[in-house]
Amino acid sequence: MSTLKISGVSYSYSIGDGKTIRALKNISFDVEQGEYLALVGMNGSGKSTLAKLLNGLYIPSKGTVLVDGIDTANDDTIFEVRKKVGIVFQNPDNQAVATIVEDDVAFGPENLGIPRAEIVERVNEALEAVDMEKHRERTFSKLSGGQKQRVAIAGVLAMRPDVIILDEATSMLDPKGRRKIMSIVKKLNEAGITIINITHHMDEAAHANRIIVLKNGSIIADNTPKEIFASKVMDEAGLKLPLPAQIANQLNENGFNFESAPLTLNELMEEICQQLK
Repeated sequence: MSTLKISGVSYSYSIGDGKTIRALKNISFDVEQGEYLALVGMNGSGKSTLAKLLNGLYIPSKGTVLVDGIDTANDDTIFEVRKKVGIVFQNPDNQAVATIVEDDVAFGPENLGIPRAEIVERVNEALEAVDMEKHRERTFSKLSGGQKQRVAIAGVLAMRPDVIILDEATSMLDPKGRRKIMSIVKKLNEAGITIINITHHMDEAAHANRIIVLKNGSIIADNTPKEIFASKVMDEAGLKLPLPAQIANQLNENGFNFESAPLTLNELMEEICQQLK
């Protein structure tokens, strides 16, 4: 059974006077345990709406979302859904619930009624996973943006979810902070946690095993990064290719022959060297 199963899902917002806007239109896809999926699309494509549907913050207007077979529309089991699927949002200040770092990370397990000794263990593990154990006694508000986001991730980790969704979680960070978060995310995925990264940074999407492209509330592509970046779908979605793929396209117009899109600058340079031999 898939960890997440989205079947025929549509979602509409009310805008008053009996009028609605369809944010998502008949979306269907599965996510397997341990996958690293990127969801990309322009603003208004439905990415963040989809994120909130995946852990039951929103309920589909039509269709079903199943988390390990549990229907997110069932009020009796929604708590189980939210234990399994954690979300890290764009602004970590909006997720903070305590003044001190370790207290903030402990908040989720405390609400689950976890015994104190296990809470301490979970907080220690979560802070270590995001390289914030040295800052456990610091005041949250005095941390940098990147540090705050790492604490937000630790708070989700302490719940020990099967799936972590990052909803534009690096968009407020500088390049160094983004790289640090992406390094942590990669390690979490390698440890078996399913990652869904909702992002407008294509260099981040390149780290995923699979990319789903949304446009106007519909899925227009679902494939590997290499296949997605080598196709015309990015133009169709109004998105820019990551820099290595952009350079490869320009080189293709000048006598080179890249059969697939390079995902990193190292991969690009290796291919250039091979073609120049």
